[in-house]
This record gives sequence, C-alpha cells and structure tokens, in this order.
Amino acid sequence: MKTDDEVPETELDYDEILRRGGANLGDEDFALLKCPSCPRIYLMEYEVDTLYMNPDDLAERIPVSSYPRSFNCTACGARFPETEAWLGPKAPKEMKVTWHQLAQSSWRWVTRLTRG
Repeated sequence: MKTDDEVPETELDYDEILRRGGANLGDEDFALLKCPSCPRIYLMEYEVDTLYMNPDDLAERIPVSSYPRSFNCTACGARFPETEAWLGPKAPKEMKVTWHQLAQSSWRWVTRLTRG
C-alpha cells in the first residue's frame, strides 16, 4: 500500500461503522469521498445516498439522493458536482481519499490499517 493510493471501499470496517451508529436501512454499502476543493472527508452510504457529516457522531447525516444533487462542503463551502459521480472510477480524482489523507483525518478509525 502506498500512501497516495486511493482507499478502496473493501478496506472499510463495516462492523466498526455499524457499531458507531452507521446503520441506515440495511444492506449498507459504504465508501469514502472528499471535498473536491479542500481536505474534508465524508463517509457515504451509497445504497440510499446518505452522507455522514461527522466522524465522531454518525447520527449527523443527510440524504443526497435528489438529482441533480445539491451539497456544499461544510468546511469550505465549495459546491460538490451536481451531475457527476462522487464515488467510483468516474469520480473526479480530487474527490478520492488517499491512505495518507485518511490517516491524517478524524475518519482514520474507519479502517483497521489507519485506526492504529
């Protein structure tokens, strides 16, 4: 693993996410993304398009299922892409979270490798 590699969703610790209150509607699918303009990281449950805002309180979440989506970063106010992918291979490189970025964030608990 190189620190500039993207964190694959297969590395997310679902047991820990659910233990911390991340359950949504069942059959959750989680992935990380970041603001395209600043280092702010978010967790997304993309089965029902829910964005988790606070790594210390997973009850702080908002739905982002409308299309086009409308969301401004809570840290810098930048607008997220409204009609482009936020996750996966079609997401802008600026929205992908690297191992280094995750390890430096409050979301580091979300993988066994960065939890320490």
